[in-house]
Amino acid sequence: MLKILSRRIKDTTGFNLLKEIIYSYTTIPWYWVGMPIGNLTSQIFANIYLNELDRFIKHELKIKGYVRYGDDFIVFEKNLQRLKFVKNEVVRFLESELKLQINPKSDKILKASHGLKFLGVKILPFGRTLNRRNLKRIEQRLNKTNIASYYGLILKHGNSKQMKYLNWLFIENKFY
Repeated sequence: MLKILSRRIKDTTGFNLLKEIIYSYTTIPWYWVGMPIGNLTSQIFANIYLNELDRFIKHELKIKGYVRYGDDFIVFEKNLQRLKFVKNEVVRFLESELKLQINPKSDKILKASHGLKFLGVKILPFGRTLNRRNLKRIEQRLNKTNIASYYGLILKHGNSKQMKYLNWLFIENKFY
């Protein structure tokens, strides 16, 4: 991380401050591994660090179907052999260059027709829908002050069945 930051940040004081923030946290005592999740800088550090992966996938592997949000990413490719090659190259790059490992539970090659769970939404060839876990969370947290927010979430990412369910919860709990 410091190597990447040093290429971009020339101000010594600023660089030393970032260095102090990075070294202020470790997941394993005496080994500076991990990143403070609750720290305000963790999201920007993740984006700076994983920008190296973005550049590798876009410029070296020349992949056009690539999306990343935080540390979650997906690659789209029609050719299965090419996709397997890309997967192996990305795993190699993450391990050798960024010293990161992909979670085995998330390391999957799927057909688009089966759908893909990504960032709390199930993406299908014909659209998207909220996954069950998020619907249960909405049901548990729903109250008068947040109904509009959840209504917008389901309107944007849900389907008509989920919207009917939200309306039913609204009437059942007398939020009107």
